[in-house]
Amino acid sequence: MGYIEIEKVSKWYKKDHLIIKDLTLSVAKGEFLVIVGPSGCGKSTLLRMIAGLEEINSGVIKIEDEVVNNLSPADRDIAMVFQNYALYPHMNVYKNLSYGLKNRKVPKDIIDKKVKETSKLLQIEELLDRKPSELSGGQRQRVAMGRAIIREPKAFLFDEPLSNLDAKLRHQMRLEIRKLHDKLGITSIYVTHDQVEAMTLADRIVVMNGGRVEQIGTPDEIYNTPASIFVAKFMGTPPMNIFQMKISDGKIDFFGTSVEISNPDGMVFVGIRPEAIQDARSDIVIEVLVTMVERLGSENIIYGECQGEQIVIKSKKMPEKNNSMQFYLSKESIYIFS
Repeated sequence: MGYIEIEKVSKWYKKDHLIIKDLTLSVAKGEFLVIVGPSGCGKSTLLRMIAGLEEINSGVIKIEDEVVNNLSPADRDIAMVFQNYALYPHMNVYKNLSYGLKNRKVPKDIIDKKVKETSKLLQIEELLDRKPSELSGGQRQRVAMGRAIIREPKAFLFDEPLSNLDAKLRHQMRLEIRKLHDKLGITSIYVTHDQVEAMTLADRIVVMNGGRVEQIGTPDEIYNTPASIFVAKFMGTPPMNIFQMKISDGKIDFFGTSVEISNPDGMVFVGIRPEAIQDARSDIVIEVLVTMVERLGSENIIYGECQGEQIVIKSKKMPEKNNSMQFYLSKESIYIFS
C-alpha cells in the first residue's frame, strides 16, 4: 500500500464532460512525485482533490490508509504551496509563517522557535519583518514554502509553484526544493506543465493527458522508453520527431536506408529524438535541407526538411539557412509506435 492512494477517482462538472476518469495512483512515503501534462489535462484538479479543495464524484482517496473523501482540508494534515503564493498581504513574514500554528493554539515559545528554524532553513531570516509587497517573487515563494514546512504535515502538495518566476530563478528554486525534500523527507506531490521541472525534481513522474494517466515511471524510464507518442513528444525539448512509415517484408525505408523492424508489416509511427541525430558517421545517413536555425550558444536547434518531411535536430553544427547537410543516426536510436 502507498502512503497516499488514489483509487478509480473521477471528476466531472457535467456528466458529459469528464475532467478525470477512473484514475488510480499510489504515492510512497517520502517520495517526490511529479505530475506533468499540458494545460487542461486535470493535474491541478487531481491535486486539489487530494487536498480536499475539490470534491470527487467517484472513487476513493486514502492518506496513511485512512479514507479522506469526506474530511475537510484542515483535517487531512496536508500543506499546499500555490502558484500565486497565497500569502496574507497585511501580515509580515513572521506572522505569515506563524499564523497556522497560532490558530492551533501552539505555545508562543514553540512558535518562535519553529519560525526561526524554518526561516534559517530557507535563508529568509532577514525578511521576517517585511510584508509580501516588499519581497521579490523568489522570496515570496520561499515564504510560501516556509508556511507549509513549519506545520510538519503528512505531505506537501505543490501546484505549479515556480510558474511566475523568471527562468534563472526557476532553476535556482528547483534546486532548493529538491534539496529541501531530501533533507525533510516529507512525501511530496508536485504539479507542473514544465517537463524540465518534472525531469529534474522527480523520483517518479506521472504523465497525464485528457484526464487520464499516459505513463508512470522514473525520469529515465519516461524519457528513454515512452509508452505512447504523446509521452514521446511531450517529454523532450525539442519534442521527438515522429514520422509515419510502412513496414514491408520486415523493413522500413528510413529516408533511403533500409532498416529491419520486428513489428508485423503495416503502417507504424517512427520516432527520433532531435539529439540522436549526429554529425559523426553512423548506420543511417539523411540529407536535410535547413530551413531555420536557433542558435543557443553551445548547441543549435536546426529545423529542416528531409524528403518532404519536417525534421528537428539538436546539434553543435552551425549550418546556414537553405543549405543541404548530411546527418547520421544509429538504428538503435529509432523508436517504433504501433
